Amino acid sequence: MRFPAALGAASASLFLAGLASAQTPDSAAPAADPAASAPDAVAPAAAPAPAAPAVVVVPNEPDQPVLEPIPSAHDTLGHHFVIGGAFGAKWPFGSLVNGAKQNQSLGAGLALNLDLGFGVSRNVVLGVWGEFDDFSSPSACPSCSTKSFAGGPFLRYHIVQGTRFDPWGAIALGLRQTKLDPGAGNATSSFFGPDWLRLTLGGDWYPLANLGIGPYVEFDVGAYNSHPGSAGVALHTGLGTGLRVVLDFPGK
Repeated sequence: MRFPAALGAASASLFLAGLASAQTPDSAAPAADPAASAPDAVAPAAAPAPAAPAVVVVPNEPDQPVLEPIPSAHDTLGHHFVIGGAFGAKWPFGSLVNGAKQNQSLGAGLALNLDLGFGVSRNVVLGVWGEFDDFSSPSACPSCSTKSFAGGPFLRYHIVQGTRFDPWGAIALGLRQTKLDPGAGNATSSFFGPDWLRLTLGGDWYPLANLGIGPYVEFDVGAYNSHPGSAGVALHTGLGTGLRVVLDFPGK
């Protein structure tokens, strides 16, 4: 009888112990470590490395069209006939004969010029020129009347193309004859010789295709080899300026 009673008492003790453990809540979880749960501290960022220079890659374009050359300006002078006429003033210097200055017998004069040229290229004109000078009487010889004739070939260079204003420079040579009438029944004296150099600078403004007008200035150097009553060579010079009118065919 004691054994069944003891067994029953043991079974009741186990039952009560299991019931108590079932009703007791689980032990609280240990508190988390704040240091463990906190996120790792952010390390300071390192300074950026200097950027490498940018490399520009130019693609090869074999199919790019070839550029055409720019054409030259229109030729407004080649194969043109150019006729020029000018009038102005001229001042003589130098000598008529050895020991006799020109300004003792010649005063300032009226100069008339004519030139005929042909354009051999877009810048160059070749032609012939002629000049007539009618000099006034100086105070040293009030009765003197002097006239001079000259002419020869020239070469003229035109600087620009395709503009209304056409600047140019010319170089020429020729022959000159000067006749001096002292008046008062005295015989006329004739002086003859070469013009070694004749330089002219000018510019023509073309208001119309065939008509131009502009100023000019010229300087000539020559000698009288043939003159009465004196031997040797007498050097003379002249300076002139005036206005020139030009006709161009077939036109600019």
